[in-house]
Amino acid sequence: MNRSYLTENKISKIRIKIAGCFIAALLLFAVPTVQAQVLTSNQVKTDVARLFENNYKKTISGDVEVKITGTQFAELQLPDGKITYKIVSGGDRIMPRDIKRVDVYVNGVFIRTLNLPAQTVVMKEVLVASDFINREQTLTKECTQVKKIDVSMKMNYVLEESMLEKEITTKKTFQKGEIIDKRFVKMRPDVARNSDVRVFFISNGAVMISIDGTAIQDGMIGDYVNVENKNYKRVYNGKVIGENKVLVNI
Repeated sequence: MNRSYLTENKISKIRIKIAGCFIAALLLFAVPTVQAQVLTSNQVKTDVARLFENNYKKTISGDVEVKITGTQFAELQLPDGKITYKIVSGGDRIMPRDIKRVDVYVNGVFIRTLNLPAQTVVMKEVLVASDFINREQTLTKECTQVKKIDVSMKMNYVLEESMLEKEITTKKTFQKGEIIDKRFVKMRPDVARNSDVRVFFISNGAVMISIDGTAIQDGMIGDYVNVENKNYKRVYNGKVIGENKVLVNI
């Protein structure tokens, strides 16, 4: 056999082998490795529940427990990085059952929005009737008692023991063990119509600014009332959080 032919054949095989290695190297470096992390449904439920619990504790007293009752996925695939959540809706008012809406971010980059059904329980020490209470009767420590119960259905209408410092009379009869509902009692309001109030504006749980305002209506702690900005005459609706103090979510 021709020696030159053998030499050329051997060289061709070497070239093919080198070319194959070169192509393999190109493919190795051309295709990036996609890093990902997987969150289970239970992890998401726990994280989101804690997010809302911490949010509620900034503005209310009592023991708050949020339970995310379901998700539309078994696992959530996300890029590698630090995961954070931002409340979109469901964080301003407490409801026993509602839908919590949150945005998911990884390293500050928006990934997706989640809509999650939730149950919220608020255990709080409030006034209940220790015995039968007549209409037009003055509330005292003798006819009431403090009991820790779930008030999520009446968050804005319960009374704490400290309220007994005010003169309170009933507008209806109360049975033994019944929650004292402030809609059915008479007392001096915490915010009086046409009185000066301090208005606090809050966003995502943080107070942004406070201004002087005027109350347009009476309100007790927990009530939502209209207040007017003294300088610009703009009207806001906010929650009474203390004597002459109103909180507005923006």
